[in-house]
Amino acid sequence: MKNPGFYLPRLVIALALALSAVGVSVTAALAAPPEKYQVTLNGGAEITNLCSFSIHLESIFTITFTNFFDKDGVLVRSYYHFVAQDTLSANGKSLAGIAYTYNSQWVFDHNGSLTHVYLEGIIEKVPLPDGGLFISAGWVDISADPFGFTLTPDRGNPGNIAGLCAALSA
Repeated sequence: MKNPGFYLPRLVIALALALSAVGVSVTAALAAPPEKYQVTLNGGAEITNLCSFSIHLESIFTITFTNFFDKDGVLVRSYYHFVAQDTLSANGKSLAGIAYTYNSQWVFDHNGSLTHVYLEGIIEKVPLPDGGLFISAGWVDISADPFGFTLTPDRGNPGNIAGLCAALSA
C-alpha cells in the first residue's frame, strides 16, 4: 500500500476543482458554518427629509438573518430578509401601510468591521386616501447610517411623494 499522505494533496486539489466547477468557493467550503436566526421587532423613526413636516413611522417587522464567517470564525457578511408593515403619522392623520419585503446585505472586512450596508426591494407600501398607492422600491446604500431610515431609494422608484405628503398634511 502506498503512503496515504501522497494522495491527500491530490484529493484536496480534486475537491477544490470540483467545488469551483459547481460554483462553490474553496474558502467558503472551509469557512465556519453560517448562523441563521429570526426575530420580530417593533420600532419607530422620525422622517424629516421627505415632506415639509416631520412624519412619525411605527414599524413591526420580522427579520430572518444569516451570518457568514470566514475560516477563522470572523463575520464577513450578513444577509437580512425583512417582512415589514408600517404606519405613518403626521398632523393628526395616520396611514396604515401594507406588508412588504426587502433584503439587506451587510459586508465586513477581514477584521470584522462593517464596510457596506445595502438595501434592496420595497421600501414602503401605503394606500393613499385618494385611491392611489405610495410604493417606493429599489436599491439604497445606507453604509453611512446603517440604523437610519429612508423612504426613497438611491436607484429605483421613489414613489408618489407629493401624494403621500398631501395625504398627511394639515
